[in-house]
Amino acid sequence: MAKPKPNKRFRRSSCKQLPSEIQEIICSMVLGDNNSNPFALTAVRVCKTWANFICERIYKQFQFKNYIQFIGFVNTISLKNPVLPYNLYVRHIDLTPVNKYGVDVRVRRLFKHCPNILSIQLGQATSVKADTLQLMGKYCHNVQTLEMGGLQSFPFMFECDFSGMISLKSLTLSTTPLQSISLNTMPTSLCHLEITQMDAIEYSELAEFLEHHQHIKSLSIRRCKHLNKDFATLISQLTMLDVLELSGPEVDDDGLKDVFNITTQFKSLKLCHTQISDTTLEAIAAGCLVVKHLDIAQNTNITQYGISSLLRKKQFKKLTI
Repeated sequence: MAKPKPNKRFRRSSCKQLPSEIQEIICSMVLGDNNSNPFALTAVRVCKTWANFICERIYKQFQFKNYIQFIGFVNTISLKNPVLPYNLYVRHIDLTPVNKYGVDVRVRRLFKHCPNILSIQLGQATSVKADTLQLMGKYCHNVQTLEMGGLQSFPFMFECDFSGMISLKSLTLSTTPLQSISLNTMPTSLCHLEITQMDAIEYSELAEFLEHHQHIKSLSIRRCKHLNKDFATLISQLTMLDVLELSGPEVDDDGLKDVFNITTQFKSLKLCHTQISDTTLEAIAAGCLVVKHLDIAQNTNITQYGISSLLRKKQFKKLTI
């Protein structure tokens, strides 16, 4: 008579015996800083908990290496019935490696399906169309950082309403064909503004913008041909400003006149590649503006005598020349 077979006892999954925090630490330690680590493919097969940890890590800031990978990424985050909520993991998007291709249609899907994006970097110059950029104001309510360059398919000025981006804190524009009326739709939550070669912006338009965005802490103006005068009036509106950068041949002694008489303190003041001379250094030395880090590199009209005279009268925690 055959002996009865013993009942099999199923082993509990070892991963279920560990607290979720420990499991997450294990996954993070094995992955390290390399999200393309081959271990990731093995880990996602261990259990759904591990798959969630790994995918959340990978999709949070997905690094596109080529256009094919970008297509696969968009197809995954826009699945109707996904195994995991891949689209909700996405926090940071950098389209720089793929923006020379026709990414417009897929970027449109990306904006619609990823509500938790915190930062968007479009690259220079992007193939994303103006109509698609309009969707950012509609869907990207959590975006805190936005970097925009030129547009390949839109050589003329375009209008865009950014008022829906209510969490926006940092904005970088470089040769972006954006109308000033669009700039004024930026939310008042904006704290950091960087504009480069924005020749469409007039002085009066920037003054009006800053009047309604007085919480700006960091301002960078680089090679903007119409922004070359009376910087003191612009800066005096920004009571929270502590980082200022003015760069380009448009910046000279006359434009900076009275800036250094403003009673405030800057963590950093950067005046590089400008036309300023020792006259500006004398104004810095005589003024009441306090600067911790002064960067006056790449200014051909400044002399060593002017720098020495400045250092005899004014002290800085750091000076870059």
